[in-house]
Order: sequence, then structure tokens, then C-alpha cells
Amino acid sequence: MAFFCGSSKSKDDVYRNNDLDKRIKQCKQGEMDLSSMNLTDDDIQIIVDKVIKKTKCTSLSLSKNQITSDGIRVLCESIKKNKNLTHLTLSSNPIGDEGIKYINDLIINSPFIVQLSLADTNLTNNGIITFTKVLTGKGLALRGIDLRSNKSITDSSVEYFLQMTDKNETLSTCRLGDCGFSQDGKDRLKDAKVIKC
Repeated sequence: MAFFCGSSKSKDDVYRNNDLDKRIKQCKQGEMDLSSMNLTDDDIQIIVDKVIKKTKCTSLSLSKNQITSDGIRVLCESIKKNKNLTHLTLSSNPIGDEGIKYINDLIINSPFIVQLSLADTNLTNNGIITFTKVLTGKGLALRGIDLRSNKSITDSSVEYFLQMTDKNETLSTCRLGDCGFSQDGKDRLKDAKVIKC
């Protein structure tokens, strides 16, 4: 005869991250720096509940963590409903081209994000094609983009960046240093005043 000893989940079994809770409490009013905390997709709901929904945070940095496209989907959905957040830093997370889809939707549906950092996020030319097409739209608030250190962004994307800068009326800076451009690609991009290689 076999016996099974188990219990159903209680509200105390909900995922927690005490280090994250502590950092959230220590952050300055308006600025939430949650960088380098080894955060994962499991932590995003805590950030949504305790930062996006409950504070008047204007700047959120989640750089140097382990957040994937799954976490970005949840984060972007909640940010679309937030009118306070203007600066979002997601650099050095394995977001990839899948995650850029959710960021594209955020840019279209949230007229409040003015600075976006996606440096070192495993973006490729495929993701950049859709991203730059979104940024050619009218009525966008985004003024600064950081895409540095995405090595798989190459000369194949140059024309898309040039079209983006030609049609976008609000963008003042697009940082592309340390990407996979050849010297010829960098030279072509220098013609666009807002692009910094």
C-alpha cells in the first residue's frame, strides 16, 4: 500500500524574492534601480505589483539580469497602463528578437516612454527590421534608444536605420556602438545625425 503525503498550495507558497523586496524599499522616489540582481522572469510579477502598479516610478532599470522574452511580455503589458514611467533600461538581458515584439507593442501603445535602453540584449537584424519599422510611425514619444553591443546587428540593418531616422520626428539619439557593422556600414550610418556608432 502506498501513501501520498502532500498538501495543497497555500498563499504562503507564492514565489518571493526577499532581496528584491528589500531593494525596492531602498530605491529613491521616482528611480527604481534593480540592476545586477540576477532577476528572472519569475521576479517580473513582483516588479509589476510593487513598482509599476504601486509607485510613481519614472525610471526603471532592470539591466544585467536574466529576464527573457517571457518576462518582457508581462512587464510591457503592465507598463502600457502606467503613465509615470518615462525611462526604461533593459540592457544585458537575454531578450532577443522574440522580446522585441512586446517592446514594439509597448512603444506603439505607450506615449510616455522617452528613453529606452536595449544594449546587449541579443537582438539580430530580424528584430531590428520590425523595431525600426515601428519607429517610423507618427506620434511616438521615444527620443533616445541605446542598442549598443548587439553584435548580430550588422550592415543588413543599415538601410532600415537610415529610413527610421529619416521618418521619425522625435528621435534625437540612437546609440549603435560595438554592434556588428563593418567600417562601410558605420560610414553610411554617420550620415544620420541622430545615430552614434
